[in-house]
Amino acid sequence: MAERIVLGGALLAAADAELQMEWGVRIVDGTIADVGPNEALVGTRRGIETIDARDLLLVPGFVNAHMHSYGILAHGIPLAEPPAGFYPFLAEFWWPRVEDRLDAAMVEAAFRLACARMIRSGVTTVCDVLEAPRAAPGILDVEARVAEETGIRAVLSLEASERHGDAAARAALFENAGFAATHGTGRVTGMMSLHTSFSCSEALVREGKALAVESGVRIHLHLSESDYEPSYTLERYGVRPAIWYDRLGFWDSSVLASQGVALDAEEIAVLAKRRVRLAHMPASNCEVGGGVAPVPEMLEAGIRPGLGTDGYINDPFEVMRAAFLIPKGVRRDARAMPARTVLAMATAWGADAVGVNAGLLAPGRRADVVGVRLDLDTPLTPENVAEQLVLFRSGTDVALTVVDGRVLFRDRGLLTVDLEAARREAHAQARRLWTRGIR
Repeated sequence: MAERIVLGGALLAAADAELQMEWGVRIVDGTIADVGPNEALVGTRRGIETIDARDLLLVPGFVNAHMHSYGILAHGIPLAEPPAGFYPFLAEFWWPRVEDRLDAAMVEAAFRLACARMIRSGVTTVCDVLEAPRAAPGILDVEARVAEETGIRAVLSLEASERHGDAAARAALFENAGFAATHGTGRVTGMMSLHTSFSCSEALVREGKALAVESGVRIHLHLSESDYEPSYTLERYGVRPAIWYDRLGFWDSSVLASQGVALDAEEIAVLAKRRVRLAHMPASNCEVGGGVAPVPEMLEAGIRPGLGTDGYINDPFEVMRAAFLIPKGVRRDARAMPARTVLAMATAWGADAVGVNAGLLAPGRRADVVGVRLDLDTPLTPENVAEQLVLFRSGTDVALTVVDGRVLFRDRGLLTVDLEAARREAHAQARRLWTRGIR
């Protein structure tokens, strides 16, 4: 039995929990066994490994509920001018210059660097959606090896679309099913994945859903990342996207829909009724000109979205700040999106969205623990702990990352991946991507 104790200077077990001073966690075989005062955890135990993190605030590990890790290779890619809108962004840039050029070496390098960056900034779980139609088959196994090496918790999938024909779309579905069958439990698991209504036929959507049900896994898709998709389905099917999927019997609690920017009140009500999970990407939604997701309205309807980076800005603190600030500006209401709500999105709600038993520091949960430095400019109090985290800390303030009870990062040092080596390889693969012709 592997056992260790992490002594904390303070502990916040959940976004809605009371701040506890001088509390820590006891971990047994990768699971949280106890949460309580440091002295009580230590007690009369002798010979148990103890991590002294009494200069840190212990919080649940952050969950990146929607990530395209390969997007790292496109950071700074030379462009003559920005694409003129969301669909041109996809059709003229992202598909031909990024996704269609990816191969296994690029995917591996990007995911390794992404894992290093996430672990360094306190992300313990990532739901990575790979869009690499020319890199299959076997590409999910490449990412799985990297996840196993780095120690991060990962939910992996290969997105299916008919951009390259029916055979390629169905191959992606069956790759997801095969991967999920061999990664049903443990730290690395699988998920079914579709792209959107404008790149997937009704037949493909039905087949993907049936395979997900048969495989016993969740299914992901992008939903209304901009006004383009609602315009498309209204013209083609006479209804908005969420209503079209509902007519197909697609929605239920096994579905993770990412983005959800251009949703109207009827669609939000349907998603809430069907208990659909959502992942919100505030920073990337702005970057592609998609818009601002109606998250306050989702919350009012009872939806509890997770928070994702989309592969754009991957520091969870920066993304939390965007989720906190943007709705306030849009609604001209400082009460919109309280800090504790944003923190819940980044932890427990995200864990629920991607289907992992983490996101809380509580007995029975997987031991995904993050320690954030307590050298704040103002005092930490029970009333301001969420604001201090969401507004006034950053990824560089993380000093401890534990996943499944294993220490992956401590005192500014990554223990499972060489950051500089990962960066060098990502540089090399980015240059290949930027100059490579489509095969």
